[in-house]
Amino acid sequence: MALTALMLLSFSALIAMPFNISGIVGSFEISNAAAGLVATVEMAAVALSSLLFSQLAPRLRPRTVYATALSVIVLTNLATILAPSVEVLYLTRACAGAAAGAVVATVMSIAGRSTTPETTFGVINSCVGVMGMVLALLLPQALKWHLMSGDMAMRPADGLYLVYLGFALLAMVFIRLAPVPPPVPVARADAPAIRPLPIYGWLALLGLGILFFGHALLAVFIVEVGLAVPLSAEVIGVVFLFGSAFGVVAPLAAGWLGTRYRAAIPVTLILLAIIVFGLLLASASTPWQFYLVGPFYAMMPIALMPFTLGALSRVDPTGRLAGAHPAFVMLGSAAAPLSGGAIRDFSGDFIANGWVMVLCVIVGAALLARTVLSSDRLRNPAPLVQLSAAAAGTPR
Repeated sequence: MALTALMLLSFSALIAMPFNISGIVGSFEISNAAAGLVATVEMAAVALSSLLFSQLAPRLRPRTVYATALSVIVLTNLATILAPSVEVLYLTRACAGAAAGAVVATVMSIAGRSTTPETTFGVINSCVGVMGMVLALLLPQALKWHLMSGDMAMRPADGLYLVYLGFALLAMVFIRLAPVPPPVPVARADAPAIRPLPIYGWLALLGLGILFFGHALLAVFIVEVGLAVPLSAEVIGVVFLFGSAFGVVAPLAAGWLGTRYRAAIPVTLILLAIIVFGLLLASASTPWQFYLVGPFYAMMPIALMPFTLGALSRVDPTGRLAGAHPAFVMLGSAAAPLSGGAIRDFSGDFIANGWVMVLCVIVGAALLARTVLSSDRLRNPAPLVQLSAAAAGTPR
């Protein structure tokens, strides 16, 4: 829970990115495209930083990483509030993203070394859903603080980054509580400190990035799909409040199942569900179609993560592959808004987005396959191998 608190409190500005874009547009009087570029810079910094720190995590002191990164997040959130121009904003958000990526990669690397990684990642992803609900209630009020600031002359975004600053300060309370794993064991004195990672593990991470890219091609426009049905923004918000409840329960269930059963069948079923729900959502024309498939499509990748991260942790006990996953997921999600918008404008509706999503899911599943199957073999070795070992008198 300490690891989860550290990750969520340091990553809150990334979870609430749609609110940030709205606040930046109102504060600096710029276009949505320009504000979106600020978001892209921040997410790109998260991706690059998490990729770097996921590989360095076994060699670094986690608590030093947490303390340093959280200090940077506090200072950059304060600098964002004081930023006089968008150019300064690019710098402050890039630094904040890099610091958040360091925390997330370190947390995920340590979580990947737990004895039951599926359960650990299930709890973490479930708490992401809870954090999303908290931010959805808190941040709309923070956007209005500038109206009550009086002589302080606050801007709309200032309230948001005050919240994120407070969360980063609160995260520091959990540094001493966070577990520190033992050093990665070395087989012999002249052996390398850490063995090379399997190439199929990196291909699985690439597959995850493609999956999230394909999913986001439709997911980022899900509000527009609801408005076209047509539904009001208030009704869409209520629908996704119930969807968030699924996003809390599904990872816990996936974590529980992942420690008891092989991952291949659940992963296949979840990917098929994403395809079916996505195609139904892309062609939704009535409110009930949106009610039934919209929230589940939006939250289904959260149910996938405990299985896939557990598989990565089993083929790589050092946790480096699991720690690197935010980089691939973030880059995939960051590339989707521009690509999805171009597909939508070219085709005239969201059906084309749905079919491109299907293609991305198929490609991502193919890249994930060997890691998932290898993980299942590691947790359930073939009976013939066990019998051979017993016959030879070797310990199992």
